[in-house]
Amino acid sequence: KVTAVVSNGSQDNIEQMQMNVAQLGFVQSDVMSYAYNGERLFEGFPYADFSTVAALYMEQVQIVTCDPDIKSVADLEGKTVSIGASGSGVYYNALDILAAYDLTEDDINAQYQDFGASADALQDGKIDAAFVVAITTLATAKDTYLVGLDDEHIAKLQESSPYYEEYIIPEGTYEGVPETKTVAVVATVIARDDVSEDDVYNICYTIF
Repeated sequence: KVTAVVSNGSQDNIEQMQMNVAQLGFVQSDVMSYAYNGERLFEGFPYADFSTVAALYMEQVQIVTCDPDIKSVADLEGKTVSIGASGSGVYYNALDILAAYDLTEDDINAQYQDFGASADALQDGKIDAAFVVAITTLATAKDTYLVGLDDEHIAKLQESSPYYEEYIIPEGTYEGVPETKTVAVVATVIARDDVSEDDVYNICYTIF
């Protein structure tokens, strides 16, 4: 028997596993890395008593804009940009990618909004761009564009943050948006190390 528990995402899932409230959790691979190494969201509170069960799918970091003049991450300098809720997974994705282009949070006019608020703000012209992960639609009243990353800066990003993988968003994924190169983290199932091998086997058998 498996009981699904409502949570607030990757960080909360790992913290519930730390407290043995949950035995299995769905997490982004970057947040999993933070926990294991005691970094960022888990600064001073490392948690390494878990193992990877399965990688499920890629969660793409997508930079959305309605401004056709924003063609590169470098063009975000001085712009009003939503970078996710402060301390969220998206927030750290944004900081990592900005850093690969030698930019910091201080080089943009940062806004801390979830995707719903970001989409509304883009449509209303209140922000110039937004970082989001794993969206299903770009439908707004305005033309929308994705800002791609180039090979040089992806390589630089992976040097400091090896949990990112290059990802191609195919043409036609969103109406009118051409093929775009970005990076992605992996939606991963993890388990506490005290979960039995039989239980882990049954989870994998059921999923796959």
